[in-house]
Amino acid sequence: MAFDPQRSLREAGILGDSPAPGLEAALATLTEEEANLLISLKNRVPGLVPEVLAHSLDGGWNRPEAAQHGFEAAMLCACGLWSGSGNAEN
Repeated sequence: MAFDPQRSLREAGILGDSPAPGLEAALATLTEEEANLLISLKNRVPGLVPEVLAHSLDGGWNRPEAAQHGFEAAMLCACGLWSGSGNAEN
């Protein structure tokens, strides 16, 4: 019997009944080892990153923090210009 990563993730409570098509396609390519890794992390992640989860669950990430301080949201993607990673020579 072939391994079904989506079924495994559903049984583990990680994946809902109707995921977005892009997510569904990506999950269909997971190996058994990759799916088992996601399943094993399910209960460990909340303990490792409580502050991150707290902000994501309370709606605190509706806007980038820089935008909340008056920066234009469109300017936030210009970090490559400052770091040099957006070098036009390539």
